[in-house]
Amino acid sequence: MRFFSLTAVALCCVFSSIQGLPFKPVVKSSEKKSILPTCSLCNLAVRGVFQNFDIGLTNEDIVDNIALTCISLNLYDEEICRGVATAAIPTIRYIHSNSLVDPGNICGILMQEANCTFSDRDKLEWSIAPSLIPKPEIVQLDSPSSDASTIKVLHLADPHWDPEYMEGSNANCGKPLCCRASSGLVATTEDEAGYWGDYRKCDMPWRTLENAVKHMSKHHPDVAYIIWTGDLVPHDNWSTSREENMLIHESLLNLVKKYFPDTPIYPTLGNHDAHPVNTFAPPEITDQELGAEWLYQDAARLWTKFGLPDEVSATVRHGGYYTTLVRPGLRMVSLNTNYCYTFNWWTLSSIKDPASILTWLTKTLEDAEAAHEKVHIIAHIPPGNEDCWAIYSREFKRIINRFESTVVAQFYGHTHNEEFKVFYDQANATRPINVAFIAGSMTSFTDLSPSYRVYTIDGERPDSSWRVLDYSTWMMNLTLANLKGPTHLPEWFELYQAKKEYALTDLSPKTVDGFFSRMLDDDALFQLYFKNYHKAADKIISKGCDEMCRTNILCRLITSNIAEREHCNQIDRKILEEKDLSDAVAL
Repeated sequence: MRFFSLTAVALCCVFSSIQGLPFKPVVKSSEKKSILPTCSLCNLAVRGVFQNFDIGLTNEDIVDNIALTCISLNLYDEEICRGVATAAIPTIRYIHSNSLVDPGNICGILMQEANCTFSDRDKLEWSIAPSLIPKPEIVQLDSPSSDASTIKVLHLADPHWDPEYMEGSNANCGKPLCCRASSGLVATTEDEAGYWGDYRKCDMPWRTLENAVKHMSKHHPDVAYIIWTGDLVPHDNWSTSREENMLIHESLLNLVKKYFPDTPIYPTLGNHDAHPVNTFAPPEITDQELGAEWLYQDAARLWTKFGLPDEVSATVRHGGYYTTLVRPGLRMVSLNTNYCYTFNWWTLSSIKDPASILTWLTKTLEDAEAAHEKVHIIAHIPPGNEDCWAIYSREFKRIINRFESTVVAQFYGHTHNEEFKVFYDQANATRPINVAFIAGSMTSFTDLSPSYRVYTIDGERPDSSWRVLDYSTWMMNLTLANLKGPTHLPEWFELYQAKKEYALTDLSPKTVDGFFSRMLDDDALFQLYFKNYHKAADKIISKGCDEMCRTNILCRLITSNIAEREHCNQIDRKILEEKDLSDAVAL
């Protein structure tokens, strides 16, 4: 019986990240769930995994027992149970065997949104040496004149192409990913996967992604360049392979180049682009079975093949990041923020500043500042997100604070939602200094409409700010597309333009911070943001958004480090005051 309990809690730990999804905290209070039920159960699960190693079980023994327990508890079928365990156990064993982790610290990282405690947080602590160059005086930039030149930039996020998507298959299969021939029998016609895609736990068929890119090329032929913030691979985390991931990567790059043959593409890696999913080992892990060298080598090959200069190869091969000049005065920095992902097993280790990425970022921004360049940062996971390790987010925030006059915009994906994230001054927490723009996903997974973004950016001219001036989000309605069937192409349309929709004068940090303050007092404005946040998804919007949901969404907008809650406390107090007032009126 003791052995069964060890296996059960081991199963709980290993399967905690089976979805490999962006963390979804935006729920109503009646629906609140956690990744694992409690911090204590998480710690029990960790001990169970490590005790399996300590009593001498082989990887095969542990996988067999986890699969048996998984099946007996009716969690998933054998393919999923065995696939997830087989992928995860070798990395977890290596981290344990090489004393790279304190078991008592794991749940503090894995469940940082639940404030789980640490056995020895000092073992995890690290910091980046600050720039020795004094921070220049902050100069407030004026908005460009109405006739100033601008450029358009296309943002593609989270396409998640599923090569096995099959129309008419089971879209309600009970697995982490459905709409495949392997998804089981279809019980009712309502459970059949649509021709163009499905709102349930399904990723995108090729025809829909090609239709999307073709539409973009016709309606936005003037884009200056494309930013692509990762997650090309589907959510079949139990059955991915290096070979298939590389095929998907190259196929989708070929697709975009087919319709935008002369347009530069600036890509980055998502957590799903690794195999096993989420697993980004730092460069010092040279074991061919555990390391990420294969992914970085392939990324360097493809990204230079499709237009990046050869000079980026060294850092891409080292850690999946790079910098390059886009135009005179504008530099692109592509970061690998999967190193901060709390479901990346290597993030649980004691390795400091993985791949020296933040040290490199500091030096890159020093050089850009000296050259009077402005910088756009692109990456997959937004620092400050619930699933980005707080120490990484803290150090990144310090860098943004130091180089606030150089970094003029940040662009991310991962969450599948339409979001802003405001960064604030370290010394004066009320002064906004930077804005991150988070684009919605091209995949419909889960209950979301496929979408993409087009930014209008201050253009090439002397002393250009290179700031984001506006953006529009475009989407298509899968329900309508599937009702019309394969003989009618999907209809893509503009969901909203940011400045017009929210009555903003610009998208500067000060204005976006003011937009947040307005939403605190104006519920109608918040409900508009809530609708666009979920890309007008009927199923989600119909559920509404209570106090907890509203608090979570607003908190996300102003949090650049989950360990710092001073701005979120402001929301808590405001909403509590509103509730007390409402209760008093009711009495």
